[in-house]
Amino acid sequence: MAPMGDNVVVSNVNLEKLLSMKGGQGEASYANNSQAQVFFFFSFFHGTQMPESVLDRRSTAYNKGRVFIHGASDSSANAYKKQFQTDLAKFLRARSIEMKRGGSMFLVCLGRTSVDPTDQGGAGLLFGTHFQDAWDDLVQEGLISAEKRDNFNIPVYAPSLQDFKEVVEADGSFTINKLEVFKGGSPLVVSRPDDASEVGRALANSCRTVSGVLVDAHIGDKLSEELFLRVESRGTSHAKELLEQLQFFHIVASLSFA
Repeated sequence: MAPMGDNVVVSNVNLEKLLSMKGGQGEASYANNSQAQVFFFFSFFHGTQMPESVLDRRSTAYNKGRVFIHGASDSSANAYKKQFQTDLAKFLRARSIEMKRGGSMFLVCLGRTSVDPTDQGGAGLLFGTHFQDAWDDLVQEGLISAEKRDNFNIPVYAPSLQDFKEVVEADGSFTINKLEVFKGGSPLVVSRPDDASEVGRALANSCRTVSGVLVDAHIGDKLSEELFLRVESRGTSHAKELLEQLQFFHIVASLSFA
């Protein structure tokens, strides 16, 4: 189970309900009423549940000192990988109930080019560097405890093509028509690239967009504001590096219902 913001918790059972779109019986079902069995699903696909082991101090996967898996231990990264694959498998099972034979589905999700799950690419640069350092700042300044930091992890995982392929093949409901990874754009949208302060604000806003609700729920609005101010400051100091290096990759998959 894991927080989804506003103190909402999603369990394994609820996740299947969340992903399911099936409605009606027989001729009233979703599949029988769908004119074209083609779906375009775009998502910053991440595990909607936090792997419990990365927050368990007794576990070898405990992600001590970190709020993301970029640069973490293999055990922590593999826990995230397993959670992603579990969630994707549930999504595929839910879709397979709704679709007719020969139907197609197109998925776009955050991805990475490295085979190493501890190298999260663009997501790693976004959450595993300056965002991480901002949390460390709060600890060093005595604003939060190290334990408070360690009890927060970003529920994001950028899979490799192999991670994705393993799930589809193991599930068996769909065949892969095409599976590729593409270089996308940067989350830093700025009108004045030479203005370091604008780059810093863009970095803080990007981090806040994805994690803001979770951060607020974990440490409160006041400390959350302190955190993102530090992210902005660090982004301003590393503006050139961020503009040159922060790029996302996306996995694009074309699947047919077997």
